[in-house]
Amino acid sequence: MLFKYTSTAAALLLFLSTQVNLDGTTAFVPSHHHHGVKRTTITPKDVTAQQTPPSHHNHHFQLHATPESSPMDSGDDPLTKFGVDFTAKAAAGELDPVIGRDDEIRRAIQILSRRTKNNPVLIGDPGVGKTAIAEGIAQRMYTGDVPDAIKDCKLIGLDMGALIAGASYRGEFEERLKKVVDAVKDSAGGIILFIDEMHTVVGAGATQGSMDASNLLKPALARGQLRCIGATTIDEYRQYIEKDKALERRFQQVYVGEPTPEDTVSILRGLKPRYELHHGVRIRDEALLAAAKLSSRYLPDRFLPDKAIDLVDEACAKLKNELTSKPEALDEVDRRIIQLEMEKLSLASDATKQLDPRQAEANSARLAHLDEQLEALTREQQDLTQRWELEKGAVMGVTELQEQIASITFEIEKAERDYDLERAAELKYGTLPDLESKLEAAQMAQNNGEDDENILDNYEKRLLRDEVVAEDIADIISVWTGIPANRMLDSEKNKVLAMQDT
Repeated sequence: MLFKYTSTAAALLLFLSTQVNLDGTTAFVPSHHHHGVKRTTITPKDVTAQQTPPSHHNHHFQLHATPESSPMDSGDDPLTKFGVDFTAKAAAGELDPVIGRDDEIRRAIQILSRRTKNNPVLIGDPGVGKTAIAEGIAQRMYTGDVPDAIKDCKLIGLDMGALIAGASYRGEFEERLKKVVDAVKDSAGGIILFIDEMHTVVGAGATQGSMDASNLLKPALARGQLRCIGATTIDEYRQYIEKDKALERRFQQVYVGEPTPEDTVSILRGLKPRYELHHGVRIRDEALLAAAKLSSRYLPDRFLPDKAIDLVDEACAKLKNELTSKPEALDEVDRRIIQLEMEKLSLASDATKQLDPRQAEANSARLAHLDEQLEALTREQQDLTQRWELEKGAVMGVTELQEQIASITFEIEKAERDYDLERAAELKYGTLPDLESKLEAAQMAQNNGEDDENILDNYEKRLLRDEVVAEDIADIISVWTGIPANRMLDSEKNKVLAMQDT
């Protein structure tokens, strides 16, 4: 307790004569130099009854703020404030499916089931799917497909940036992290922490006279009170974690290797419905094969499956932009109409001037020809616009049906998990087959060019394309690397053609 007074001597005298009782009252106790002075007790009621009017003197009795009165102690759950609940995301269907990686997931779960030092660290090159393994564990926790040791647990991703951000006072970062650790301890094994980019805990929050995050975590990690999954790259593990032997021995290493192109194709096939639903396009299997093989050959500085997924994602985004933008054929007609309209205005302005008869006759003939061209182009513009609107509506209709099917499928899985079998049967055998038949009919009509007004003659004459093919993947790699796309695909074709000669 520190009081501010204008007189230092008076402040010292009052400080020495002040005693705070257990009931919250403040007593002024006389020293042995002040005989005959009564002991006076001031209660909180007395202070309230004799409040001074607000002025610049009110801060004379201010107290220093203690850590208990800081804004971060507003009663919020530290895990909610400084973490992301992966199991909640899995329950909401926000996590992508994890294809393969069964060995790594099984090994991580085995380490988590240990009594002490039950902390796996996923080590691998950037982009090989370390975070995806943690998401796969969270999905298995949600579905119950895990051993009893981690059943009914939650996986919380620790946000080191949120922990450090705004911790300007000494000790504030340590207090935040300690609250997170205490919350995990209080859960009695019900919470598992996931620290992505685990090397950031070494030196995180360390200032003069304080400890970094790793030193705060070590005791709980060693005793098994805190179960943690870490993820970091090989280089950063060697640079930061291996140098801290005390931290290294508390984690068990799980190496995550780069998948082969064949395994990458399986991963892409598992992710295909998510990207089709997000972008509203269809992805051919040849595009997935091209993404895995071409990225492995022409993008050596990156790792599978990340680079192949990025190729498919960007190719879908490019095609989606073409679907929602004006088609090239219609854009050319619009530009041609504007060009002819400008020429017509120029000739019309010349008609007001005095010209020789031959020039006037030529201008008149040119105006008549322009009117004919504009009339023909206007009809073509209307036809193309109508065709474009119909094709776009067909694509959007298919996308809407796919979204409904995905939503119904998720509801069926949730109802089966909650043992609401009546609801699950109603959706599975009533609503879902109806939507699937509508989707199949819409896709057949879209492919065959069948519609009410017979404007879409066939697939080749369509203005819009809603399928990602191998050429789209090659175009993206060409943009990234500068290698001509035709060279990539030609080399593949030549290899196939040359196989029969060998």
